[in-house]
Amino acid sequence: MAQATAELQHLKGIGKVLAQRLHGAGLGSFHGIVEAGEDGLKKIPGLNPASIPNILDQAKKLSHRVKQGKEERVAALQGKVTEVREMVGRVEERVRERFAEKLEGKSGKKVSADLNKVMAALTRMAEGEHSRFKRAERALDKTHRRVAKLEEAGLKKVRKGLKKSKKSLVKLFT
Repeated sequence: MAQATAELQHLKGIGKVLAQRLHGAGLGSFHGIVEAGEDGLKKIPGLNPASIPNILDQAKKLSHRVKQGKEERVAALQGKVTEVREMVGRVEERVRERFAEKLEGKSGKKVSADLNKVMAALTRMAEGEHSRFKRAERALDKTHRRVAKLEEAGLKKVRKGLKKSKKSLVKLFT
């Protein structure tokens, strides 16, 4: 029971007491919470009705992650790496089109260097040099979100976004 309640406490909004109540109601796993749905969670005393959708979303993500084996997770991560690399390539093309005259100077060299470092980190990730899976997934998600915002951004924001993306990816290899 202690392990099941500790596992449920990974969900934001569920503490020790709520985890025990969920376990007592037969919802001792993420999959059980997803199956119970919103109606089943409303019956649990002490559970804030406003936080139920958020808890369900988290449980869906975590139950999906538990179901996947290592091979599937590796394949999913490789697919995500490929997608992010393509996005970075598109951002690079857009930056070269829109800011051709500004790329000749110092800021252009910095943007190019950051682009190269992000691509190098993504290449290392694709080759499987990282050792921690969950952290790699999170870093890749962060990079995906940041790069998605950069397609229409100005040069300064592009550089800043690439720098932050690079930081989260490089942390994997230190």
